[in-house]
Amino acid sequence: MVSDSLKVTSHVGRDLLQSAQLFRHEHAVVWEYVSNGLEYKDPGTKPTVVVNIDPKARKIQIRDNGRGMLFKDLKRYFQMHGENLDRKQGKPGRGRFGTGKSAAFGIGNSLTLTTVRDGKRSKVRLTRKDIEAITGGDEIPVKTLENEVRDKVSNGTLVEIDDIFLKTVDISSVIRHIERHIAHWPNASVLVNNHECEYAEPDVAREIKVSTKSSEYEKLLGKTTLVIKIAKAPLDEEFRGIAILSNGVWYETTLAGCERKPFADYLFGTFDIPALGSDTSSVAAFDMSRSMKLNPRNDVVAEIIRFVGVNIEAVRKELEREDRERRRGEEQKKLQHQGSKIAEIINSHFKDWSAKLKNTMAKAGVGKDLLAAKDRKNMDEANVVFGDELPAVIIGTERGIDPVPPPGPDPIPRPLLPRVEFDDTAAQSLAKQGAGSKKKRSAGGFDVAFEKIGVNEKRAKYDRETRRIIINLEHPCLVMEARSAGNQSVVEDPNFLRIAYEIAFAEYAIVLAQELSTAQFYFDPQDALVELRQTIDDLSRAFATPRSQ
Repeated sequence: MVSDSLKVTSHVGRDLLQSAQLFRHEHAVVWEYVSNGLEYKDPGTKPTVVVNIDPKARKIQIRDNGRGMLFKDLKRYFQMHGENLDRKQGKPGRGRFGTGKSAAFGIGNSLTLTTVRDGKRSKVRLTRKDIEAITGGDEIPVKTLENEVRDKVSNGTLVEIDDIFLKTVDISSVIRHIERHIAHWPNASVLVNNHECEYAEPDVAREIKVSTKSSEYEKLLGKTTLVIKIAKAPLDEEFRGIAILSNGVWYETTLAGCERKPFADYLFGTFDIPALGSDTSSVAAFDMSRSMKLNPRNDVVAEIIRFVGVNIEAVRKELEREDRERRRGEEQKKLQHQGSKIAEIINSHFKDWSAKLKNTMAKAGVGKDLLAAKDRKNMDEANVVFGDELPAVIIGTERGIDPVPPPGPDPIPRPLLPRVEFDDTAAQSLAKQGAGSKKKRSAGGFDVAFEKIGVNEKRAKYDRETRRIIINLEHPCLVMEARSAGNQSVVEDPNFLRIAYEIAFAEYAIVLAQELSTAQFYFDPQDALVELRQTIDDLSRAFATPRSQ
């Protein structure tokens, strides 16, 4: 007799490898194991994690001083989607979906765990070959190398990911990702290849706190407080927005619809909502992907976005109003005028420099219009070239470009540009639409402004999106010159102006050299220094010439 009972089953191997696809980048994989080391620790222990990345050996090691695991703990660790014991005991944390054991297979073919707890060391290994060899799908044997061998070392775990199959391992992206996350782990210490990861909070002009208490939002969000901080200088994109947390666990960063509005790039902060982590709605607030994105269809998330959006917009509008008033001030008008004069010199140089560069590239066989008009009209709009707008991967060098300088007494180096292809999984934006694309970047010139952006900021800051050079009025060197001006307006003080011009020229020269270096224009790093020195000299001469006439 055939049984009419049905059961929900799972093919464990496919399940594990499918879960691994959620971790397609090295920074996400490393953080998964680093965060485990930071979270699961013994009481009174300062969490420390050391990461060693060896691109040549195609290997990553993550060693922590956490509480470690006994062999019975390892059995639970390798249970797919198993219930987190800490969470079961009422302790909040990241662990929820049990996907950590699969993360390594998003970038590598082998995972080895060596863990010590209470003087007992265990070591196990799982490989992709072992996973794919299982046809039944019920369970996957994990190779036991050591089972609670006596060891005098302290508690902790070593994670080893071997046979990494990524084309390249981006160590800098790992460092940036960790530094952004450890902002919410104030006592943590993480080292990556001898670099100590540190989160440096931007200089804050002021801080605003808004409570949900006694408001229409309290019912869903509970009694909690939104903290909005106003930075003194525009923030890099990855630092903008309000970090949405629940009991210290970070789920998303958002500007709640204000992303492209004026002064939104000055705003950051935190909003910790305990109710988010305990929400059991049928429409889940988040999934197992660690995507750092919440589900706006969830009622709690929708209320969070509404509350954040309303308050960010109010702060942003106030900043706009204050900026209009500030610009009406007499001293600020004079500074704006000087900024325009500096920008005029810079843009004149940029125009001449651009024309010279095009001429150089044309001589080198680059930049010629080799397509007939009818062929240009038929170009594929999806054509991808090297730039900074689309996710892409480098697949080679540009065809038709000879890296060897032409013969002659004064050879002109030919730029060697990367050839790229579209890849929506790329960690960084490396490409832009080709000639057929309708989306074009503004070709406007540079702008120069004087602003108070913080004592700890550099002398100047460059905003790549707007081509704006901001001279920091709060930098010690400019503060010193302002003091020496006495009662005289700083704009009328020749020493103040001299150093302001020098700062702007140096920043612009560095920007040019960096852009050319990023585009792999230089064959030798020394060429960038030559370009930088020449640019500063050209601008200095342009500044001095009108005064000598």
